[in-house]
Amino acid sequence: MYGFMLAVFICMIVWMCMQYKGPTFREESFSEASDFSKGWSTKEEGQVDMAHLNKLAGAEPGTEFSIYNTLPKKLEEGAALYYRSKNIFYKVYIDGKLVYQPYEPDNVFYTKSFGTRWNCIPVSVREAGKPIEVRITLAYGDARAGMDNLYIGLPAGIIFDIVGNKVIAFISCILLLFVGILLIVADIPINMSNQKNHELMYLGMFAVSIAVWCTAETNLLQFFVGDSRMLQVISCYSLILIPIPMILYLNSAYGFKKKFIVTAFTALSFLEFIVCITLHVLNIADLHETLPLSHIMLALSAIIMLYMIISNSFVKGKSQTKSIYKVLRGIGLCGISVATVIDIIRFYKGNSHDSAMFVRIGLLIFIICYGSSSLERTIHAVKLGVRAEFVSQLAYRDGLTGIGNRTAFQEKLEELEKIKDGLSAVAVVMFDVNDLKFVNDNLGHHLGDGMLVQSADIIRSAFEGQRGDCFRIGGDEFAVLISGNSVKQRCEQGLMSFKRKMAEHNRKPDKAFRISIAYGYALYKKENSGKKLLDIYQQADRLMYENKKIMKESQSRPEEFYGETHTYEKNNILASGLKG
Repeated sequence: MYGFMLAVFICMIVWMCMQYKGPTFREESFSEASDFSKGWSTKEEGQVDMAHLNKLAGAEPGTEFSIYNTLPKKLEEGAALYYRSKNIFYKVYIDGKLVYQPYEPDNVFYTKSFGTRWNCIPVSVREAGKPIEVRITLAYGDARAGMDNLYIGLPAGIIFDIVGNKVIAFISCILLLFVGILLIVADIPINMSNQKNHELMYLGMFAVSIAVWCTAETNLLQFFVGDSRMLQVISCYSLILIPIPMILYLNSAYGFKKKFIVTAFTALSFLEFIVCITLHVLNIADLHETLPLSHIMLALSAIIMLYMIISNSFVKGKSQTKSIYKVLRGIGLCGISVATVIDIIRFYKGNSHDSAMFVRIGLLIFIICYGSSSLERTIHAVKLGVRAEFVSQLAYRDGLTGIGNRTAFQEKLEELEKIKDGLSAVAVVMFDVNDLKFVNDNLGHHLGDGMLVQSADIIRSAFEGQRGDCFRIGGDEFAVLISGNSVKQRCEQGLMSFKRKMAEHNRKPDKAFRISIAYGYALYKKENSGKKLLDIYQQADRLMYENKKIMKESQSRPEEFYGETHTYEKNNILASGLKG
């Protein structure tokens, strides 16, 4: 029924989307931005390729040159020139007047350029048809440099378009960043055991490093962070951080046969970091100029990853078996590896439009595959957990009453024995159910079982408020262990509640049996440091048997009690009939 409701809802939404022919909010609020990437030239050349200004004849780092164009003859009120610059310094002149020069923050940690930067230059209606000049200085000699995404229009409409084109990429990066942080956090409780395996932490660090780089490469962070030079440092530095957690993850997940590979690779990656940072701080070559070293390490990482995944996840050896988890995890990591290699090749081929496009696709594949494998692994873990819980119930729970059995009692007693000197006191309360043999022999074992279950319920409910652990340690014997503070007071309050509940049951007119339970308790205190808890247990047991004698003398015999209720006689008649 719910599936039908959901299907109708989806069909309604699809139908409404298909039928709507009206304008969007952006179309109603902002006019169409006009492309302004054509018509640019230098004095020496005709039209230039704005995205690759570094290819212009005579364009050298540190040498200023100009490109020219003419603003449209018609401009809207509030319009602006919008463009994305990469690895250049620039000043914008309209009709010979300086109208825009970006702020240039500078310190030892910055790179030599602004990196990739969005620029918005307001143009007035009065400036329509006037000449525009951009004076440019290249930051690097062998790196892509230029201006792209040149538009003239209302700034809000242009921003809508930019964000709309990048929003899916940005969300996928944030999603992977969130997944990576979750994996790192999840590693903490998992590794509280003695056997450490930081597979989740390494995978999380690997995912976070890639997500940070891809997020910086979307170029949307500048809408929230104005410092584009810092964002370029983040982009370059995050690439350096990727290889080490990747190799550590592979070692934890699959295990290298030759252990020296991990040490050698991490040492090589750390050496690359030292070289890149040293050259950067000494202003010899910044992080952008040492990107080839980072790309070599990434390519090597991708090759090792592909080899490990193929040899461990997709090849089925004699001692290996395929699993859905391994295959899905391998597909996800393969997606990132292949995508990384493709984007490195695209970078050196001069594709400046989107340097992390394929890595983001790889990230989506990774998220889908890892999520699916995690679901499969979780279901498997739940199944194992249910089985383990069932085995635990069999091992430590009494099958009839549901409370702890003798094994659980002995282990708890041994546990308290080890820490008793650090406790203020420990109480052992012993119980013995009267009349059980008579009820079993004369009224039937089903009533005997009922008597035991009812007795266990009375003891458990009386002492659970006192934080006492209840156990059935024999056929008709029960025990309660209380430890910590105010033990004597808690023990006596539990016994008062126990007596009251037993009396309430025996006052019921339609009861099938009476509850008569003898008890005795003994305390271990710090002053008794020479004693063992086994001695306290035996002392409580002796006191319980003394109480049992007193109860037998003061209450009616089972033959008399059950004879009065006629139950005993009826069962004797039934038993005689069965024998006949």
